Amino acid sequence: MQTLPAESVDAVITSPPYAMQRRSTYGGVPESEYPAWTVAWMAEVRRLLKPDGSAIINIRPHIKNGQISDYVLRTRLALREVGWNEVDELIWFKRSSPPTGSPRKPRRSWESLHWFAKHGQPWSDAKALGIKTVPPTNKKGWFLSENAKNNGWEHSFAGSNKQPTIARCMDVAEINLGRPTESDRSNGVAHPAPYPPALAAWVGKLVCPPGGTVLDPFSGSASTGVAAIRNGWDYIGIDAVEEYVEMSRRRLSAVEAA
Repeated sequence: MQTLPAESVDAVITSPPYAMQRRSTYGGVPESEYPAWTVAWMAEVRRLLKPDGSAIINIRPHIKNGQISDYVLRTRLALREVGWNEVDELIWFKRSSPPTGSPRKPRRSWESLHWFAKHGQPWSDAKALGIKTVPPTNKKGWFLSENAKNNGWEHSFAGSNKQPTIARCMDVAEINLGRPTESDRSNGVAHPAPYPPALAAWVGKLVCPPGGTVLDPFSGSASTGVAAIRNGWDYIGIDAVEEYVEMSRRRLSAVEAA
């Protein structure tokens, strides 16, 4: 990141190592060092982000000795202490998540997307995902969902234009892990901690303006890059493992050629 010019990136979308949870496959960072380590790389992110840019970090702590590990919580507080504004916490819901974890507890099926920015009003477009409202259906001329009726929200619709429109996205992205495509298999895309390009696309549409630049400093198999190519964003991917850099090149070349 130190080789990149200041204020050249619109959005950082990344999933850094989850402490030492996958140290056998690509190393890790001890929990005791994680907050300081994150503050250090996020300092470079701060330099690279445009004034209205955002950084969204995908991570979830594990259960340690029957209790949620606190390194992610301590990391969030450490970032706030050095001046980052934590805009929101979004949720990635994985209905197709594998049945990991204790058999005595619910299956872990979600992860957090921590949204950081230089201030509390970064660029965003909550309608960019194009979620359409249902056309008017009731006698008053506007749509009232069963949920709205049951919760007494009818007054919220008073004075509306009574026309179908584009709604804001929810703060939960329901995106399944999915299976590798034939192109992925032929290009040897196999990373121990993959996440779907659809998730990066969902995040990118929220925080990256059209034609903007997206950075992933822990690019892995370049899922963020795939999303960038498909949505017209410039992409910068960085990884410390040469094998994953080469894997990313093959995968992105295949996507560009498709």
